[in-house]
Amino acid sequence: LAAALFALEADRQFGAHVYDAANGGPLLWQHLFWFFGHPEVYIIALPFFGIVTEIIPVFARKPIFGYMGLVAATIAIAGLSVTVWAHHMYVTGGVLLPFFAFMTFLIAVPTGVKFFNWIGTMWKGSLSFETPMLWAAGFLVTFLFGGLTGVILASPPMDFHVSDSYFVVAHFHYVV
Repeated sequence: LAAALFALEADRQFGAHVYDAANGGPLLWQHLFWFFGHPEVYIIALPFFGIVTEIIPVFARKPIFGYMGLVAATIAIAGLSVTVWAHHMYVTGGVLLPFFAFMTFLIAVPTGVKFFNWIGTMWKGSLSFETPMLWAAGFLVTFLFGGLTGVILASPPMDFHVSDSYFVVAHFHYVV
């Protein structure tokens, strides 16, 4: 994003024509923004994934369910996060819809693995609903809403209807 801002400043101050309409214009800026902004959502969420992964086993009084799968899912989310940015660009007509729709649906798989690891850890555990566990349970509900709205946004026909609306804003805030 910093490089995109420097290019914008070069346009404004020195006439560099990076965002000139002949070179992509505002659409290029939008691509650069989402290429940064969408993976950032996952990077912001990673510490919370770690916190929840530490809280749930303590208050369920059992080890984390499927630890290796949880680690693999975290790595997969980090890798796939750079491939889903263009679902914010469906309505521009400038992206390959099948590829980016598939990649956006695909990131739901490791995210679902993490979610079910957390649920599996709580399953038949000796749960103690103290404040940290209540926070973790609230996180799971909120994150579930974020995931479900993300699946809706992955579908180009649905995304065409809700693009640039408060639905996208709600999705972001549910995830983060």
